[in-house]
Amino acid sequence: MDICIISDLYPPEVIGGAEKHAHADASTLVEKGHSVNVITTGADIPLSHIRRSFHDGVDVHRFEPFNLYPPYHFQDVPSWKKALRHGINLWNPHATLSIKEILGRVDPDIIHIHNYRGFSTGVFKAAASVGVPTIHTLHDYASIHLRSNLFADGEPINPGKLAVPYYRYNDTIISRYVDMIIAPSQFIIDKHRELGMFKDVPCRRVQLGSTSTITEEPDDGTSQNTRLNLLYVGQHTYEKGVDLLIDAVGPMKEKGVKLDILGEGPETESLKEQAKQYEHVTVHGFVSEEKLERKYHQADYTVVPSRWYDNSPMVIYESFAHNTPVIGADIGGIPELVDHGKRGYLFTPDDRKDLRTTIQENMAESTRLTDNVKNWDRSLEDHVEELEGLYRELTG
Repeated sequence: MDICIISDLYPPEVIGGAEKHAHADASTLVEKGHSVNVITTGADIPLSHIRRSFHDGVDVHRFEPFNLYPPYHFQDVPSWKKALRHGINLWNPHATLSIKEILGRVDPDIIHIHNYRGFSTGVFKAAASVGVPTIHTLHDYASIHLRSNLFADGEPINPGKLAVPYYRYNDTIISRYVDMIIAPSQFIIDKHRELGMFKDVPCRRVQLGSTSTITEEPDDGTSQNTRLNLLYVGQHTYEKGVDLLIDAVGPMKEKGVKLDILGEGPETESLKEQAKQYEHVTVHGFVSEEKLERKYHQADYTVVPSRWYDNSPMVIYESFAHNTPVIGADIGGIPELVDHGKRGYLFTPDDRKDLRTTIQENMAESTRLTDNVKNWDRSLEDHVEELEGLYRELTG
């Protein structure tokens, strides 16, 4: 099958989990014998130029949509620029025509659209012009609100009256041009449908998947003097709750708790400053894939302390793939994965004391939970096989 994946970011330009997920899908589909093209954005590309490259058997087409800045620079620009850019992205003619041009060359059997805001909603009309089925994955709340994480002033938000024209506009475009919507959590589907969105479009929950490449659990001696190894992997932003985790773990040195924080983001420097007072807390920044896998294996728990309506964090799948249970905030799609008391534990979101209590009360339970996590068995291959079934359903 000839498959075209459209994602406004794609490795090596990575900010969140959606683009990593799109890459994993593309690479695995190629391994299973499909022809895969990816349309994505890039930086410092002349306006009329499309840059083509091949990675892991995937044919990647990059262009820079006409706008104030490319999507990859989103975290580095002031708010006023973001506001103007959102206006252009209601409908970006340049991006729409560029995608239509690439699709004309690629001639796919099916189109799968991931995050689209870097292109605008015009991507859906461009996809429909080819005359083949289109499927769209919901990774966030970009179709509901300009704040795609539904988070403002330090807390989750629900769209008010001012957001109604925005999400109704997006619903009109998307519902007209897509054949199916999928999402890794039922929570995010329900969040859209509560607003009356996608009521005439089939919506399916398709959970993600992850596979470890390490076959034997490494032991480098890091846990010899530690009773509990905790791990955080992800972006360093306020809504991710990393500062909350440091506060919760800070007083727990005498209990033998060690915390490793991986990743980067706007809050990295302030998190390093916060962690200075605690010898048992280390902010590492980005690490290699090999080191990341080893950290997963060495951890007793991976902690996901999100303050926002997290959809279906890829870090949980990765943790389970390494047989490591998860302590997560009881918010968004996280409870659909963690299953309190079976594959980990849930705590009250944005509650430092409850997080600390949850860690303390379950220090000795990680070994018991590991057996349950081993039975989770949701690999990347399982996820892609489910996708293939949907592709066949839509093209058959």
